[in-house]
Amino acid sequence: MDKLDKNVIDMIRSQSKFDGRLVNILGVQESATALVRVRNPLHLSMLERNFEVTALYPFIRSVGIKCALKDAIKLERMQEVEYVSAQSKVFALNGSVEEDGGSTTMLSLPTDLDGKDVTMCVMDTGVSLHSDLSIPKERIVHFVDMIDGEAQPYDDNGHGTFVAGIACGNGTLSGGRIMGVAPRANVVGLKVIGANGESGTFKILDGMQWLFDNFRQYGIRVVCMSFGAEPQSYADPLKIGAEMLARSGLIVVAASGNSGENALKSPAISNEVIAVGAVDEEDKLAQFTSRGIYQGALRPDVFADGVNVKGIAAGGTYSLMTGTSAAAPYVAGACCLLCQKYRNITPRQAKSIIVSSAKYINGNRVFRL
Repeated sequence: MDKLDKNVIDMIRSQSKFDGRLVNILGVQESATALVRVRNPLHLSMLERNFEVTALYPFIRSVGIKCALKDAIKLERMQEVEYVSAQSKVFALNGSVEEDGGSTTMLSLPTDLDGKDVTMCVMDTGVSLHSDLSIPKERIVHFVDMIDGEAQPYDDNGHGTFVAGIACGNGTLSGGRIMGVAPRANVVGLKVIGANGESGTFKILDGMQWLFDNFRQYGIRVVCMSFGAEPQSYADPLKIGAEMLARSGLIVVAASGNSGENALKSPAISNEVIAVGAVDEEDKLAQFTSRGIYQGALRPDVFADGVNVKGIAAGGTYSLMTGTSAAAPYVAGACCLLCQKYRNITPRQAKSIIVSSAKYINGNRVFRL
């Protein structure tokens, strides 16, 4: 990098509207993918005219662009631009997955509720056909693949299928021994994470934009997000996206992360989602659970079973999972039951009921049905 470029980089770095990570990337390579958020939706068309736009996210007033140093200079001078950020890595939040065996956490269900006629979206690695989701009737009612564009349900990782099973598995394969929280709820699979359990901000936002545009058409009431990314200090895109979904009427449940104390992940940092951490079967805090204070609020909101939880595997059998990924769908399934009982329940009301129903155990709000 010559002295002129270094001076330009230093100038851009001094601007609060730029994510420091993006500036660092532009200091060592010619271009990077960037997310640009504008102050008014009417400004989006201006970005399309002036930059190489690679993705559109009108629900959060943002576009993805290919950003070179000259583009960063132009963005820095535009009053219409609120924030420019780099793309973050996103990870499925399972701590470990094992074959069936050992201790298990079993679920206790209310006898009068089963999630019938309620639909939950699983934003994850996909959802595979499985006896517990597809017999006696197919309950995977729609599937969207943001990774490879496949039309039929599949899961090349297994994480999303496990999440769907904790929330909505009906126990067919196990003769009713291993059953999800809302065993008659329907599932929409939204694949936004690849086979290796990793994704990026843009793929997650692709899924969120699809959900924002289509959740009413498919009757989706609850969305489970068992993934996370390192939060951005300002205008975090996953946080903003999850909040827009919640404000539109979706109950958003997110795993808090598996990185321990003071390491909360986005979108669980948002106060408008139900953030879920993990406890073991004795209600003791799982030390891997991400937790702490974010913008003055203690998070996660509640803790649920997340250690050695038994659930369905993509291969048509069962497995065990440990991680906040296993805890979040437990609460998401409970939200399906709330939607069954209270047809017009709002996201804020659902969160209030979940939080107030949790019991203080060892200093933590533990949610159990």
